Amino acid sequence: MEKKKYKRKKSLNKTLKVLQEIKNKAPKITFKAPNLVVTLKSKNQLTTWMKLYPEGTYTINY
Repeated sequence: MEKKKYKRKKSLNKTLKVLQEIKNKAPKITFKAPNLVVTLKSKNQLTTWMKLYPEGTYTINY
């Protein structure tokens, strides 16, 4: 096997920073069903989950 010519990789600090930003960002819609919690970005996704779990509840954060 030949070695790769380039070893490109994001720095660890930059990767951790991006992950922290994602974790700290509040989800727009939180859907809760028995034994299930899903964070959603759009109302289209919400309608799909409501069809699957009609007994579920949701909260919208702005």
